This record gives sequence, C-alpha cells and structure tokens, in this order.
Amino acid sequence: MSVKIILLIIFAVIAVIVGGLRLISIFSEKISFYSYGRENGFRMSETGIVWKIVKKLGILDPLSLYESIPTLNRVIAMLLSEMRREGGSAVGGQVLVSKLNKLRTKVALEGDENMRIQSTASLEGGQRLSVIFPGRGVYSSVVLNNGRRIEIELPKKVMKIGSSSKSEILPPNQWKGKLVTVYMWRKGDACYAFDTSVDDAGSFEGKPCIMLNHTSKLDRIQKRQAVRCNCSIESHLFVIKSSDIDYNRIDLEADGVKCMLEDISESGALICLGGKAKANMRIKLQFNLSSTLIMMFGIVRSVEFNKEKNESKLHFECTYIDDDMRNTLLNYIYGRLSMGDAVEETRGSAKKKEAVDSDLLSSIASDAELAEKTKAVVQQNSNSAGG
Repeated sequence: MSVKIILLIIFAVIAVIVGGLRLISIFSEKISFYSYGRENGFRMSETGIVWKIVKKLGILDPLSLYESIPTLNRVIAMLLSEMRREGGSAVGGQVLVSKLNKLRTKVALEGDENMRIQSTASLEGGQRLSVIFPGRGVYSSVVLNNGRRIEIELPKKVMKIGSSSKSEILPPNQWKGKLVTVYMWRKGDACYAFDTSVDDAGSFEGKPCIMLNHTSKLDRIQKRQAVRCNCSIESHLFVIKSSDIDYNRIDLEADGVKCMLEDISESGALICLGGKAKANMRIKLQFNLSSTLIMMFGIVRSVEFNKEKNESKLHFECTYIDDDMRNTLLNYIYGRLSMGDAVEETRGSAKKKEAVDSDLLSSIASDAELAEKTKAVVQQNSNSAGG
C-alpha cells in the first residue's frame, strides 16, 4: 500500500474522529438530559416529550430540570396545559405527570439534607425534647440556652391517674451524672436521637435546669417522604367500617363530618374538627381542589384534644389516593410553595415559630415505643462500632 493511500486513510480516520467529537459536543447536553432522564425512571419517549417542552419554554439550562423546583413547576404546568388542549387526561400523560411529580418531591426532599445538623451545638432555644431517664421513663423538656453546654428546663413527666393527671419532676441532683437518651423533632427536617450525659444542674433566668454535654453523634432516625403545605381546606370525614373499601365511591356530604384541613401532603394531613376524636380510626377524606374531587383513604395515627375549645387535631396518614387525584393535590401543594405561602419548607416563619410538628412527638409518646427506639439506636451504634 502506497504512502499516499495510507495518509488518506489516516486523514479520513482523523476526520471521522473530529466529526464525532464535534457531534458529541453539539449533542452532549441532550445526551446528558436523556441520561439523567433514564436514571430517574423516564422512558426515552417520555424524556423526548419533556425535552421538547423544556426547549419550547426557552429554559437556558435544560439539566436544571433535575435539580430545580421552579423548572419542574414550569414544565409540569405546560404539560398539563397541553394535555387539556388535546382533550383531557390521557393515560400516558398522567403517567408522565406522576413521574415528574415524583422527581419534584425527590428534589424537594433532597433539599432538606441542607438542613441536617451535625452537632448538638446547632440546637436552638425553644427546641422541645423527650429525655429518657434510665429506669424511670420519658420526660419532656425544652432548650433554654445553648452555649458551652445545653441548658434545658428541668424535665417533667405527665402521668395520667384515672381521668386526672399530675406532673412528676425529679430533683436536679438526681439527674447529675446520668447518661440519658434524647429525642427531638427538628421542624422541617427530621427526628434526631443522641446519647449524652448530664454534666450539672442549676438555673437559667430563674428557671431550674440541667446541663447536657454536647455531642456530634446524632442519629437521624426519621425522614419525611412527602412535601406538605399549610392550608385551609374544607373537607368531609367519613369513618370506614367495612373491610372492603370502594375507592371509587363518592359519598354524600351529609353522611360525613365537616372538618378543616390545616396542612396536607400526598401522604397525610392535619385535620381539625369539633369534639373529641379517637386514634386508629380508618377514615376517608373527601374535598375539592379547583373543582376537582379528591378522596384520600387512611388511618388516624394520633389525636390532640383541646378540652377548652372542645376541638381535636387528627394526624392522618394516607394509605391510598388515586394517581390522578395525587397529581392534582401535588400541583396544589407546589403551587402554594411557589407563591411563598406558609409552608413547611419556609424556614423561620414568625407565624409558626413556636409550632412543633407533633407527628413524631405523638408517635413516641409511650415509654414502650421509646424504649424500643432506644434499643434500635443503641444496637445500630454497637454494630457501627463493631464494624
């Protein structure tokens, strides 16, 4: 083979490589977009639809779809608009909306990781605590001051005796030197548990307190799986008595109990209603959002009863909601988020400054449950140390 032919072959190969690299450079953004789409559970055809919408919206950074709530909001809004224009809720369209909503929730919850604390030095005054005194049970307290040590209000334990109750407060000297386990629900974040020792006892601004040593060994033992928002939605509650549930049946409002939803997510709601309610009831919520009927089925996990107001707050866990209804509900939630309403993700709201998410506090209210959680945390720490 002549030198001329060899050179031609070499030039041809180089041209192909350069051309290929140029094409990769031109389409690298689109390739990355499709790659991220596959990683997040989208089919090629679905990613193609989303890519066209992103381009139609003129979004300068298409990849922001996978990490930006505002970008996702815009894409979902246009997708829904196009579905309505084409004549309603096609099955494929609703499936794509569901996948985009799943991605939107993932992005929102991953943002919560930025709130994660690494040390008790980050605790703020007013943080409520559940403190386990070895052999005596669970006591409640609150952080008064956080400096060289964590100064907390002298813990107390409320005990029910028949229809009445009384508080048990141990003398400060009984706490000194004790190794205690502390649980806390950090609003907008998660539940934390940590072991520490009581260094001393004293007073802070005239209040008797005990002083806990700091630690950086915190177990983050509970994490939200859904994004919620504050709301004021009129609803009707129906008690489910049958073992067979018809998820498509629309009940008459007159057959239910009128109530108000004070916050909501795809996984549950905080319900306010008059009178005294019971926990562990199976219920159905039925209400309207933007003229769309929503039905949520589930169980009342805990109840807070205000005797003075004769009013109950029900912490409801949703176990079933139709996919189309879930999409409508999520669009409502993220719509309120984008408008800057008082939402759980809005940190430091003065209006809710002293509010505490009681879902966790209710779930760990009994000594038995706390003891089990403590064993789990201790076992986890032991396994980590052994590994």
